[in-house]
Amino acid sequence: MGNCIIAGARGSQGVVPSSMYSRRNSSESIESDVASKHATQKNMIRYFRCIKEIEKTTTGIVNLYNEAAVVVDKTDEFKIILQSMQTRLYDLHQNLLTLFKLSIYKIDFSVRERKDLAKKILVLVKELWKDTKETAEGNPFGFNNIESKIEILVKDTDDLTKLI
Repeated sequence: MGNCIIAGARGSQGVVPSSMYSRRNSSESIESDVASKHATQKNMIRYFRCIKEIEKTTTGIVNLYNEAAVVVDKTDEFKIILQSMQTRLYDLHQNLLTLFKLSIYKIDFSVRERKDLAKKILVLVKELWKDTKETAEGNPFGFNNIESKIEILVKDTDDLTKLI
């Protein structure tokens, strides 16, 4: 078996490579692992497509917010739009996580800056999702919170896509 640790039910067939528990794979080293591997063309394409998807999804969120602002008095339609906005926020969250995973590759000089900005956007997306949920449940101040955070989201997404 060599370098393996018997892990019982956790590992496939009871065996987990000991490298899983080494310092190299700890969360701190993975976090610092930015632009450390050479990217293939496929990874580069995925990285830039992911950035484009983040931009498109943000535009969709802004459009949904604008629709919600028009029908703020009509409760049923307003709630449906807010639910759609939550779905788009989830999509944006997934795209940001994909960007994190792809940030280990050397793609361009701004990988680290993009990853840092994506972290900031991820926190904002979580707050927006929570505010959207509370607004749909009847929080009267939630819609104003959403407006200010959407403005920040648009600015940060624009910065993310324009970094070179």
